[in-house]
Amino acid sequence: MTVPATETLPLSAECALAAQPDYTDLHRECRQTENIPLPHAHGIWLVRRCGCPHHTYNCKRPAPAGTTGAAPPCSR
Repeated sequence: MTVPATETLPLSAECALAAQPDYTDLHRECRQTENIPLPHAHGIWLVRRCGCPHHTYNCKRPAPAGTTGAAPPCSR
């Protein structure tokens, strides 16, 4: 069994609906901004954080100065 190199986090209900043209402002209503662990369990999440790229914690950060291949930060 192979493990994917990167894991895609699921979207919250608000961010999934915000993908529709008339609902783009719903990204601000997303409340899944952090992982919530299952009590008394290590590494098991009760609620996963939203994987929407509109959230700052999912944005790619620019590489340090002097390196190549810098990814642009998220635009707001």
